[in-house]
Amino acid sequence: MKIGIDARKIADTGIGRYIDSLIRALLEQERDHQYVLFLAPEHMEAYSFPRERVECVCAEVGKYSIREHWALGTMALRAGVALFHEPHFTLPLYTPCKKVVTVHDVIHLLDPKVGQLQKTYARWMISSALKRADQVITVSNHTKENLVAMFGADPERITVTYNAADSGFGPMSRDDIDKELGRLDIAQGYFLFVGSDRPHKNIQAVAKAMAVMRQDTRFVIVGRMASAARALFAPFDGRVTFINSAGKKTITALYAGARALFFPSYMEGFGLPPLEAMACGTPTVVSSRSSIPEVVGGAAELVDPDDTAGAAALLERLRDDDRFHTELAGKGMARAATFSWKETARKTLEVYERAMS
Repeated sequence: MKIGIDARKIADTGIGRYIDSLIRALLEQERDHQYVLFLAPEHMEAYSFPRERVECVCAEVGKYSIREHWALGTMALRAGVALFHEPHFTLPLYTPCKKVVTVHDVIHLLDPKVGQLQKTYARWMISSALKRADQVITVSNHTKENLVAMFGADPERITVTYNAADSGFGPMSRDDIDKELGRLDIAQGYFLFVGSDRPHKNIQAVAKAMAVMRQDTRFVIVGRMASAARALFAPFDGRVTFINSAGKKTITALYAGARALFFPSYMEGFGLPPLEAMACGTPTVVSSRSSIPEVVGGAAELVDPDDTAGAAALLERLRDDDRFHTELAGKGMARAATFSWKETARKTLEVYERAMS
């Protein structure tokens, strides 16, 4: 079977990680399928895949554009695609073959920073995709439940395929951590936040927690932060290090060198950072809302994202109580090991086969 995948968002955070990891895991499955990847022009040379099973098509089509609704389907038709997988809710209106769509979350509909026009478009596209797709994938039961409750989607046509931490995430020796972090002039023992300044990520919780923690508390914040978000940390006199983005080796060292990850998000479709941190042997203090408890199981400390005092107390306990730290680290590593992209790919192929039947 020839399977087309819209990979134009492969370099994005979140969905891009899903696209890249899923494609590579699909190619490791022992199935006689061919893949056609629709890539943005700037990604044609940046990403390499085995040519005997993969055809890369340059799709000079803007994301969220009107043109994508007919251009991608036309390209799929020309490439002889039997099934088209749209890994975002923007399933093209013209798709002349079997269709699978992945809906990661409904944050577009709930995020206060998303304008009304964008909200209307997202609601229309999600509704359209749910009606037209032969099969639907979500990355958590939480998102599946949202689609059923908000759109009346048929739960029998929705399959949950979890994300996973990439195989490169794992414990590192102290010397290796020091060597990598030394390039950033960071010493071990900090707390870590990985996210952005979007409202649902709740960066304010980090600043509020720091305000009630000991004066020697240090945080490393990885992700896009505008000046307004950075200003929240002005009172902390250089005890916060901001990193806009980090490569795989660096982010692994940042996870492994942290005393704990703090992830106070209000909304997530899945939430990869806690799983990645746990895979590296780093304890996590995470939000008790949305999909996050589903992902971490009983292997993380849950706290209401608005409970600043509770979060601060847990973080300080993880800094001071080595036994508690070791116990939670062990639980996290065991939990992270239950997720794999191989299993995600296996279940995704089953979805493809159901769509074709």
